[in-house]
Amino acid sequence: MMNKVFPYCGFMLDSARHFIPLENVLKIIEAASVCGMNRMHWHLTDDQGWRVEIRRYPKLTEVGAQRGASCFWGEDAYENNCGFYTQQDIKRAVAFAREKGIEIVPEIEVPRHASAMLAAYPEYGCRRQDGDGVNGQPYKYGVLTYAGVFPNLICAGRDESLRFLEDILTEITELFPGPEIHIGGDEAVKQHWRRCPDCRRRMADNGLKDVHELQRWLVLRVGAFLKVRGKDTIVWNESLAGGMLPDNFIVQHWLGNDGETREFMARGGRVIISDANDYYISRTYFALSAHRLWRAGVPENARGYEDKLYGLECPQWGERITNPERMEYLLLPRMAITALKANGRAGTWNACVRQLDGLKQQLAYLGLNWAPREDWCPANAQDGACSSPRKPNAGCRACRVCSRSAIS
Repeated sequence: MMNKVFPYCGFMLDSARHFIPLENVLKIIEAASVCGMNRMHWHLTDDQGWRVEIRRYPKLTEVGAQRGASCFWGEDAYENNCGFYTQQDIKRAVAFAREKGIEIVPEIEVPRHASAMLAAYPEYGCRRQDGDGVNGQPYKYGVLTYAGVFPNLICAGRDESLRFLEDILTEITELFPGPEIHIGGDEAVKQHWRRCPDCRRRMADNGLKDVHELQRWLVLRVGAFLKVRGKDTIVWNESLAGGMLPDNFIVQHWLGNDGETREFMARGGRVIISDANDYYISRTYFALSAHRLWRAGVPENARGYEDKLYGLECPQWGERITNPERMEYLLLPRMAITALKANGRAGTWNACVRQLDGLKQQLAYLGLNWAPREDWCPANAQDGACSSPRKPNAGCRACRVCSRSAIS
């Protein structure tokens, strides 16, 4: 357990993999406010979709927000694959959230998870050929219809690609007035950079020894751009692989790089806890019970630096979440438990369950699909005891879905 009140108390919605209609987003914001959240991390771009209107680059949504039949581990192939939020939609969501005491933190992925972006504007990817130049065919980008880790990165070597990125972030900072912008930085498979003459030239010109340092160079440049606009920059912990980051950065830790995250904290850096095993609420209740989330303590890599823990966040990735009903079922009550923990009010397990029952009644007017207690509250759960959730039930949709966490 953790006895700390966090400045950043958040949850994440992934609208990139499957589009979440605005009215459903607003309902979840209202529920999050009642539960005690103060941040909504909104994952708006990825390989499988670009969901926010950028007026200077209309093809981002004309092309990047449209996706055909998709294969995400047996989920519905056609449900909510297409769609985007207009700037007016974004302004409405931001105003509503601020009224409810929540700041929205948008995530625009840099440099990877860029397939949908580059499907719309391929000229900002690296100059390379299919099959390393075999037959002289240009490399083709597309909005991806399946999950995975892909090498499609914005080119770090050409100034016009950087201007493209800065133009996008200018509109994003104008739309989202909160103190933080998330730029991702995770899972950047850099094989295109290694083969790109522009990226190799950038590395040589700046004395960068490898592509990890090139990513750090790019992340620092973006962070400086956002700092001038009054924003702190949030990145996933992989962004530390090329070296430490300055104090206008916040690291969100989900998996791996434990040593780098610990060193970042030792140097005074702020960290948001989102460890995949304990806080990824895209997973089924069989894989991550509410009781396990309640019990999760300070991660090993943060012990001794608890004062540097800036936030607690439960991310919900959307590969397997094709509709709002499924989103709500997996969010509640686990989002509420995260909020209680982040505000130092979770108490004992029995006290936590009582508070959850009260919150469910308080939120009944919203008509949310709160998971039934038999799904999230195992009968053998006791205060401070490690318990397993109920066994998988072949007739339950929650158990039929693969229990492995869906990760970005």
